[in-house]
Amino acid sequence: MPVIKINKRYLFRLLESGFDEKKLEEQVAKLGLEMEAADAQSISIEVTANRPDLLSAVGLARALRNFTHKAKKFSYAISEKEPALEIVVDRNVKNVRPYVAGVVAQGLRLDDDSLADLVTFTEKFCETYGRNRRRVAIGMHNMDAIRPPVRYRCESDIEYVPLGETRSMRLSQVLNTSRKGIEYAHLLRTGNREHYPVIEDSQGVASFVPILNSERTRVTMSTKNLFVDVTGTSEYAVNKAVEILGAMLLDLGADVRRVRIMYGKRSVDTPEMEQRSITLPLARAEREIGVRIGFDNVISLANKMGYEAALIAKNIRVTVPEYRLDVIDAQDIVEDLAIGYGYEYINPQAIISSQRGGLEERTRLNREAAELMVGMGFTEFANSYLTNEQTNYVKPCVDKKNDAIVLKNPKTLEIGMMRTWLLPSVLKNLGASAHDSMAQNAFELDMVFCVKSGSAVESYHLCAASVHPRSNFNEAKALVEGLLYKMGIKHELREFGHGSFIEGRCAEILIGEAHAGFFGELHPAVIKNFGIEEPGIAFEIDLEALAKKKIRED
Repeated sequence: MPVIKINKRYLFRLLESGFDEKKLEEQVAKLGLEMEAADAQSISIEVTANRPDLLSAVGLARALRNFTHKAKKFSYAISEKEPALEIVVDRNVKNVRPYVAGVVAQGLRLDDDSLADLVTFTEKFCETYGRNRRRVAIGMHNMDAIRPPVRYRCESDIEYVPLGETRSMRLSQVLNTSRKGIEYAHLLRTGNREHYPVIEDSQGVASFVPILNSERTRVTMSTKNLFVDVTGTSEYAVNKAVEILGAMLLDLGADVRRVRIMYGKRSVDTPEMEQRSITLPLARAEREIGVRIGFDNVISLANKMGYEAALIAKNIRVTVPEYRLDVIDAQDIVEDLAIGYGYEYINPQAIISSQRGGLEERTRLNREAAELMVGMGFTEFANSYLTNEQTNYVKPCVDKKNDAIVLKNPKTLEIGMMRTWLLPSVLKNLGASAHDSMAQNAFELDMVFCVKSGSAVESYHLCAASVHPRSNFNEAKALVEGLLYKMGIKHELREFGHGSFIEGRCAEILIGEAHAGFFGELHPAVIKNFGIEEPGIAFEIDLEALAKKKIRED
């Protein structure tokens, strides 16, 4: 989870009054966060990954004011004036970084602390929610330096003065020589590498997206009017990110204005800041939390977590704040009500059940079989469920069947289907260790997959193989019968034909009249196909058939 370092003096200023370090630590813990470290100037707090709105002192102070009932507002409305800026999106960014959103804040009063907090938030947000700028990247600009019209487009290798520089540089030079360019160059490897996404006005490049802004639009403490751009690969993500920024700028006392994004004939005004409501029965919240809240208290708890709330009949309707990206449905509201109530006040209750817990017969049988195989000197292997036709059918010398689960768009030839049995996996392991000393004894107990009556079916199999110069059918028979005897499984054997085994030296395992597996001497062609250098024996048992037998007997 992300850790943010916050200026302590600035945070206490935002909290206004009633907080000291002890109370801060208590309330942060009750909110579900963790204070990791503190010194004279700063505190470090671990924030849950689903709350990007808390990645700044402004957002954290907002949540703490709500939690201690010091909040004066729960919604964040933006002036309905015409958008302060329009950005025209060129079609040539579609395959590189297709979406953009923006917000303008007028009348800002920035100081060292607030500016540093804004910068820290954008960096931490882009690193976490923005997936290291891949999904979302944020740029801040002095609005007074922007000269419309503004376009978001891909440009050729033009020049601009990057942030922190005094001379012009080509975009390719920024990408290949600057620290940010080297760090994020991989984000522009898609599309045409000779064209670079930029936000530009009539004076030239304002931002090389998502790498580095222009020195011309640098934000300082004297900046009164701020323009923030958000670009990314998900329209939903960039629009929600700019809503968090809108709420932050409103908390800083700015007059927040929208930015109009023109996608050809389609226009979007951002941030939208549209509120949405979720309604849930109070009885559900009480049942899931395990306490009796009551109608009088539930509104207070909702306010405590930053929600406007109202009672409608026996239901509670909450208005979700614009900055809460983590709230999806009523279950998230229930969780927040529990946090507001306080987990320390919720008493654990015994689960009333008429049944005693225990392992399923299949699980118990699987564990018993694995322990017996280890006791008989076999080493357990674990392999991937994914395989290919060559390994599953061709090398074991068996006919291809139409019961396999095939991958629709496999990335490589090595993984094209789900395995239908375990023997190829075990033989592959033995082939990889062919030069080890004899005898080699290996087994695997895991799932195989097939299609029956149009549905995918999973089942557990047990497969073992032994490779050494004197291996023979009688050894395989003794191994299988000894295993089944120890497991208490009554069975019968009969001659069986199988492409992986020498003809006449293979047998079928029957549980009642049902086929439950096979064993025998491996065919020389199979041994050669898997790169094994000595004769071998093997068996494979369907443990589902054994489990059904045990369940019927019990």
